[in-house]
Amino acid sequence: MTKSDPIIANILADSEEMTRHQDNTLDRRQFLTQLGTIGGGVALSTLPTFAQIGGQQIAPELGEAEPATPVVEAIGKQVWDGNRLNDDVVSELLDQAMMKLTERDSAKEAWRAIALPDDIVGIKINPLGGPELSTHSIIVDKIIEGLYGAGVLQKQVIIWDRFESHLLNAGYPITPITSTQGDVRILASDTEGIGYDDEVFYESEKDSFSRRENGSTRSRYSRIVTQMVDVLINVPVLKHHAIAGVSGCLKNLAFGSVDNTRRFHAKPIHCNPAIGEILQHKVLKEKLILNIVDGLAASFNHGPTYHADSTWQFNTLFVSADPVILDVLVLQTVNQKREEMELNSVSKLANYINTASSLELGTNTLDQVDLRQVEV
Repeated sequence: MTKSDPIIANILADSEEMTRHQDNTLDRRQFLTQLGTIGGGVALSTLPTFAQIGGQQIAPELGEAEPATPVVEAIGKQVWDGNRLNDDVVSELLDQAMMKLTERDSAKEAWRAIALPDDIVGIKINPLGGPELSTHSIIVDKIIEGLYGAGVLQKQVIIWDRFESHLLNAGYPITPITSTQGDVRILASDTEGIGYDDEVFYESEKDSFSRRENGSTRSRYSRIVTQMVDVLINVPVLKHHAIAGVSGCLKNLAFGSVDNTRRFHAKPIHCNPAIGEILQHKVLKEKLILNIVDGLAASFNHGPTYHADSTWQFNTLFVSADPVILDVLVLQTVNQKREEMELNSVSKLANYINTASSLELGTNTLDQVDLRQVEV
């Protein structure tokens, strides 16, 4: 698929260009001053009172304390049986994570705290990595089960991404737009009858002129987010990205929701500030209710596509309503693994995380995190 898919071919070409020009003297500074592991995961209880992103220290401002942001790190010690996922363990892991996040006594009550019975819910997955490194279907199935327990019918759920070909390759069959079965729908922005909204767009000249689609400075939002869903659940994969440093919550939702994104794939742009500014629009910012980072399998190099030699079983989910702090943790995790493999930090490529925080899309200050850990 990689060779014949023009979207992936462009991403690979941009990634190769970035790699050729990347400064090999990137500093290898870590997020943490002390690191520990629990079941292969990062023991975030050792976090200092500030995070370091892109070589900068981000300290909390003085003044009245803000409520801590709930973040769950859920570690499944028996998630994998060789190269096969243990669906029962993953199901229990997500149940426990949701209960811990919402402080409810059951998974059903947890999901009732997240969704309303009349919500039309869009589940934004990341299918770019194919069968090996895309959002795992068991996580999506558990989300749908949880939503159903909260009164959200299957016909009110849309699993989606930009491109049909990527969804199909990752094992998500497309639902005909005319289907009346009443089941969960799986759609793409390029599905016939959907497309992009000419009236709702992000406009910027802070891009690469030669990479613009039809010379346009506009990136239109998908009609899925402007017209079809009430709320969004973002389910990215924890992985490296040669252009943006990492592909986590922010990039998955921002660049998965608009067209004409390749124009931001150039040095020294590195997708910044486009990612944060795209997410500022109310069709995303006001609809996003939950982020679940799929770190059951993760990648530390050669991203965003799958490469066996740079993918490992991380056995972890990160869950929060705040996409920015989760990307801090995604970046920290990738950097830690790269350090172990004697590779350079990618923090300087991920300054869009700082930008997103400055745009009040979430916090990048770990001092403001209420970390809640679960193990299954």
